[in-house]
Amino acid sequence: MASEYDFIIVGGGTAGLVLANRLSEDPNIQVLVLEAGENLIDDTKIKVPGAMATNLGGRADWGFKTTPQQELNSRQISLNQGKALGGSSAINVMMYVPPSKTVTDAWKTLGNDRWGWDAMKPYFAKTFSVENVPNSTKQQLGITWPDKSFSGPIQTSFYYTPESLVAKAWQETLDSKGLRMNSDPFSGAGSGAFPALRSIDPATGKRSYSASAYYATVATRQNLHVLTGCLVEKIIFENNDSEVVATSVQFSQKDRNVIIQASKEVILAAGALQSPKILELSGVGNKDLLESHGIKLLVDNPHVGEHLQDHLMNRFVIADEDPGEETLFDTDLSPIDAALASYIKQNPGHTVIEGISSIAYLPLVDLLNPAGATTLKSLFDAYPAVSDPNFPLAKQYYDIARSCLETEGEASGAYINAIFKTIGLDPKKAVAISFTLSQPLSRGSVHISSPNPKDDPIIDPKYFSHPLDLELYARHLSWLSSLLTSPSPINSCITAINTASGKHNLEHYFTDLNVAKEYVRRTGTSMWHPTSTCAMLPREKGGVVDERLRVYGVKGLRVVDASVMPLITRGNTQATVYAVAEKAADLVKEDWGLLSRAV
Repeated sequence: MASEYDFIIVGGGTAGLVLANRLSEDPNIQVLVLEAGENLIDDTKIKVPGAMATNLGGRADWGFKTTPQQELNSRQISLNQGKALGGSSAINVMMYVPPSKTVTDAWKTLGNDRWGWDAMKPYFAKTFSVENVPNSTKQQLGITWPDKSFSGPIQTSFYYTPESLVAKAWQETLDSKGLRMNSDPFSGAGSGAFPALRSIDPATGKRSYSASAYYATVATRQNLHVLTGCLVEKIIFENNDSEVVATSVQFSQKDRNVIIQASKEVILAAGALQSPKILELSGVGNKDLLESHGIKLLVDNPHVGEHLQDHLMNRFVIADEDPGEETLFDTDLSPIDAALASYIKQNPGHTVIEGISSIAYLPLVDLLNPAGATTLKSLFDAYPAVSDPNFPLAKQYYDIARSCLETEGEASGAYINAIFKTIGLDPKKAVAISFTLSQPLSRGSVHISSPNPKDDPIIDPKYFSHPLDLELYARHLSWLSSLLTSPSPINSCITAINTASGKHNLEHYFTDLNVAKEYVRRTGTSMWHPTSTCAMLPREKGGVVDERLRVYGVKGLRVVDASVMPLITRGNTQATVYAVAEKAADLVKEDWGLLSRAV
């Protein structure tokens, strides 16, 4: 470990290792990555997709919880976030789906001219490779894409099991309603159902994530150093000619305190829950909050840690046999441990015991008619946009969400179809349907709880704090209820419905909107998609970083992770974080004249 590097990257997660790879392409540039977790790249529970659930709450997980959520019956919600090389890409469900053109263009509309769909599309293509899908499989999947090759580091594949009777019936039901997405989702299409790519290497059956794809392939570079077990305590600034400049990073490792200099930049890539925490510990944030904790204020920006967005999720298991009381993520690990033991002994390649089969980005289908338009208008009239001096863009965000609801071809909800091997349930005859609202209006916050870097931040997503979210959520569940219980291929398969709280008559349960709302309050959980806490926006509109991801009020400091997204994606965030990091690497290279020097 040297005493000085050109770039210090705080966080060796999904985005951080992309930056490490791209910036170290120039052998003359010295790059240091500081990661709080361990290097678990050889850990079987990380590598084997079917072992995903065993990592939740384990050593690869920060194990965060929210504050009691008032609109969720005062429950605390788990917010699992990766604590290992690879970050959350090491423990997530491996979905690899893009945002829509409409939502990405909204980033530009909000004040970021460089970040519309046309600017981002090449970076999505740069991040991943997709398997060569035979035409026969394309026909069985009902797709015409991918029709071109991609050569990015993340290896992706489809999950296809023709024996999965219920999954097949689910897709046929959506097809019968005209809800299939016929175009490539990476073209920016707004709505429809399609087979989902997963970040699983088709050649090995193993998880493909930033540690294996972006770091392991370049780990021998002499100019790239990665340190694990490093808890970053703060960024150190100096005043140079009346400018506040980030010059070094202070961290602890194995009970020793270390300070390393950064000659060019410090790049925060600690995630949406940790990057604002480190900014606040370093003196950048809300003046009143920092002073209450005895932290010297360097830059007063009350938007640090604010505008937190997340996707709330509900799920149900649909089976053509009685599944008993099993749920999607069963925590009885003994069968999984047995599978892992077998894997270790035989390394059979494909030991995948679960799969995201498809995703459907859908509008409120029941409201796509004149009567429905009247219902929507009455909802918006009942819950109009409210001006908030602490949230300058509240009205603009409201208009974006409303446009997604009222515009034909746009989605307001995401339905995820997963096939899981649960205890005593045949995966060929069962499927789990998860639902989330794509563009929630509720906004929360994450802030330090003390000046001690070892203390968890206070995380308050404020789920359903905007009442329109719950109204729309309940209506989506009502539509799902009618879809599953009316004559259709999926209805013919169902003899039992198992939700997170046991078996229920779905038709009775969700046609009553008030009952649906109570169900959501009682059982909703996070999809682990926190974003927007260091939002890329004009400073006067609530921004923490500019469109080159530079922190306002200081020099030599950027943020590159999900926290900079000004608006949450319509579903899973993984592919977007990779694309943001790829684009950020080019921005850094441009600013330092490194683009032409990369090898």
